[in-house]
Amino acid sequence: MARAQPAAYPVRPIRLTVPYPAGGTTDVMARIAAEAMSARLGQPIVIDNRPGAGVTVGTGFVARSVPDGYSLLVTTLAHATNPALFKSLPYDSEGDFTPVGMIGLTPCVLVVNPGLRARDLASFVALLRAEPERHAYGSAGAGSPMHLAPELLAQMTGTKVRHVPYRGEAPALNDLVAGHITFAIDPVTAAAPLVRAGALRALAVASARRAAILPEVPTFAEAGLAGFEAYTWAVIMAPRGTPPEVVERLNRELGAVLGLPDIRSRLAELGVEMERAFSPAETGGFIRAEAAKWAPIVRASGASLD
Repeated sequence: MARAQPAAYPVRPIRLTVPYPAGGTTDVMARIAAEAMSARLGQPIVIDNRPGAGVTVGTGFVARSVPDGYSLLVTTLAHATNPALFKSLPYDSEGDFTPVGMIGLTPCVLVVNPGLRARDLASFVALLRAEPERHAYGSAGAGSPMHLAPELLAQMTGTKVRHVPYRGEAPALNDLVAGHITFAIDPVTAAAPLVRAGALRALAVASARRAAILPEVPTFAEAGLAGFEAYTWAVIMAPRGTPPEVVERLNRELGAVLGLPDIRSRLAELGVEMERAFSPAETGGFIRAEAAKWAPIVRASGASLD
């Protein structure tokens, strides 16, 4: 008896859920990747924004979706840190999902108000040590890179700082420009325009090499603090049980579009960096490593979203 051949994929539109509002960096990254992948797959990839409850609304929706390759998720560092932030989640962050691939990494940058007397990382850390708990940093909320990176910095430098959470990164940066808080460690996407305009001073980039969008700013290692790295990132996930051949097809097409000069240029304008495509296994390993790195920082900070 002849074996039945698997159905072609895809034969209808694919829904890509973004658990953030439209217009943010993650949403823009998802749309750039989706548009290019749609052309190669021969079916539209429709963006479905489902923000709320620390990305758990959109993430839970995809976790409960049929694992047939037609419901996908774009997620970020929050996926790795939420198990430490929430006492319970409506899904298993690792067990309910299959990694597809990485869209890109965006390094964070330490920025201060230009009026601050610290001119470099060494003098900034000296200032924090001389005036413990006087200086505050702003964040986009508990568990965001803007929250966790300063906590890691304080831990690595033996300093004490105050956390001021905001409803998003824009209000935090606005208050930093106004001088109401001392510093922020923010993805370069949002910070770079303010640095170029002279509204903020950048002291160090939290990546292994200098950021292409801020090439004049040294890395933390170059500035004297080796081992300090912090990124935001965007990955595509599928519900657990999605056929391996579908996952491989999606990964292959994602890798292909990330190699296109136009796509690389559009992502680079956002500060997104990606040297090479990640396999599904490499993507899963990366997420687990980020969870292992940041979960202790979340617990030490005492942050909770329950």
